[in-house]
Amino acid sequence: MRILDADSHLFERPELWRDYADPTKRANALSIENDELGHPFLTHRGRRLMLTWMCEPGSYESIGDLIEDHRAGRPCTYDYATDLAESHWNPSVRRDCVAGWGIETSVCFPQWGINWELWLRDDLPALRTNMEAWNRWAAEVRSEGKGRLHPVGHVSLRGDLDWLEAELATLSNAGIRLAMMSTGLVDGRRLSHPDLDRAWAGFVRHGITPTFHVGGTSLTGMIDAGWIDNDDIDYMPMLSFPLHGMDAQLALADLVLNGVFERHPDLRVACVELLSRWLPDFFYKLDAAHSTHRRISGHAVSELSMKPSDHLRRSVLVSAFASEKPADIMRQVGPMLMFGGDFPHPEGHASPYEDFRAKTGQPMPDDVAARFYGANLAELLAG
Repeated sequence: MRILDADSHLFERPELWRDYADPTKRANALSIENDELGHPFLTHRGRRLMLTWMCEPGSYESIGDLIEDHRAGRPCTYDYATDLAESHWNPSVRRDCVAGWGIETSVCFPQWGINWELWLRDDLPALRTNMEAWNRWAAEVRSEGKGRLHPVGHVSLRGDLDWLEAELATLSNAGIRLAMMSTGLVDGRRLSHPDLDRAWAGFVRHGITPTFHVGGTSLTGMIDAGWIDNDDIDYMPMLSFPLHGMDAQLALADLVLNGVFERHPDLRVACVELLSRWLPDFFYKLDAAHSTHRRISGHAVSELSMKPSDHLRRSVLVSAFASEKPADIMRQVGPMLMFGGDFPHPEGHASPYEDFRAKTGQPMPDDVAARFYGANLAELLAG
C-alpha cells in the first residue's frame, strides 16, 4: 500500500521572502525579525504582524508557553534563526525524515504562509510579491525533495487573472500540483462568479488542484472583528475553533450549488486540516438546499446534472484527523478522505503514519485504506 501524507508544514526561514522575492519588489517582502526582548515577529515594512514560534508534535504548550512569555514581557528563551529544528525547515533533512517514517511523499504547506494573507489581503502588490517568493522556493524544495516532498504553491484569484495564469504555469513547470488559496470572496465576488471561470479553467489546464487550508485566511468574511475584540490572537482566535471548517463549507457550497463543478467537470479541490466530520451532514444539507430552493423559487439557480452531494463526492478530497475516526465518516460519504500527519504541528504526529494509525484505533477495508492512505492524494499529484 502506498503511503502519501496530505498535510505537513515547512517553517519559513527569516530571510526566505527577501531572498526569493523579485529584486525590484524586495521592499514588499516579509521577514522574521526579533523585538527588543528577542521574540521573533513576522514583519512587513516594519509592521509586526504576528509572533512566530517553534513547536513540538503533540504539545500545544510548546506554543502556549512561548506566547505567554511574550505576553508577560519576559525575554525570549530561544532564537528562531538558530534553534529551529532542521527537520522543521530544511528540505533535505525533512526528505530523509519522510523516508524514515515509511512515507512515499509528503505534501508541504508553508508555516506562516497560512496566516500572513490575513494582514496583506488589501495590499495586492505585497500579496503577490510574497506568494511569488514562496513559489520560487517551493520549486527548489520540489527538486531537493527528490520525490519525497511535494510543496504546495500559494496563489490568489484577486486582481487580473493574467498573474494567476503565469503563476500556475510556473508551478506546473516545476512539477507542483497543489496550490493553496483563500476561501474568501475575491474582490467582493463569490468563487462561482462567471468572471472567475477563467481561473478554474486555468487550474485544470495546468494540472493544479486549488487547495483550502486552515489559517488566517479562513476567517475572511466569516468572523467580523467585533466578535473577537477581546482576543489577542487574531489569526487563531478562540471563536475560530468551534467554527473550524465553516469557511470551507461555504466555499464548497458555492462551487457546487452555483455550478462551478458542473461547468468544469475535471476540476478537483482539496480541503486540508479543516476537519472532515462535517461531511455527512453537509451532504444532506447540499441536496436539501438544491431541491428545496428549486421548489420554493420555481427555478434552479444553476442546473446540475447530478445531485450536489455527488458533485462533491466526485470532485473534492478532504484530509482527516485520526481523532475524527475517518473509517466511520467514509462509511457514510465514501472513500473521499485523505491521511494527513500534520508534522510538526502540536495537533500532528512525531511519526506521522504510525502514530496516526495507532490513534484512529479503527480497521479499514483494504480498498478503503489504500484510497485513504495514498491513492486519493496520488491522483491529485499526478496532475
